[in-house]
Amino acid sequence: MYIDTNIFIYAIENHPEYGVSCKKILKDVEGGKIKVSASILVLVETVNVLNRLNKELKRGGKKPLDISLNISAIESLPIRWLDLNLLVIERAAQYDYSINPTDYIHLATMELNQINEIISADGDDLDKIKWIARTDPLDYN
Repeated sequence: MYIDTNIFIYAIENHPEYGVSCKKILKDVEGGKIKVSASILVLVETVNVLNRLNKELKRGGKKPLDISLNISAIESLPIRWLDLNLLVIERAAQYDYSINPTDYIHLATMELNQINEIISADGDDLDKIKWIARTDPLDYN
């Protein structure tokens, strides 16, 4: 199963709707109950989103998140990290889905590694892709 960036972000930020479910998913990953893979792009996206969140937190006079600590925690999980390489980019460039083009990298990574299941809150885009079976974090048990 592929794990999407939003699972990490929602767990870290204690998202009001998805936070508890995403934390359970990560606990199950940590405990080996589910085996997941992800592109290293997930780490890039996580750093990017956490930097944006920190700007908002600082503007609001709140304590920023420790990005390094959060990335280290993610890296410590038993996730099979899949490289971002030229084959992935070439495959991603062939897609023509009406979704966020950054997600093309995730799709290509999944396709080239024969992964057709993803756990993600991003149903609006991913549910359009017929070869993917998506599990919403709220439906995870």
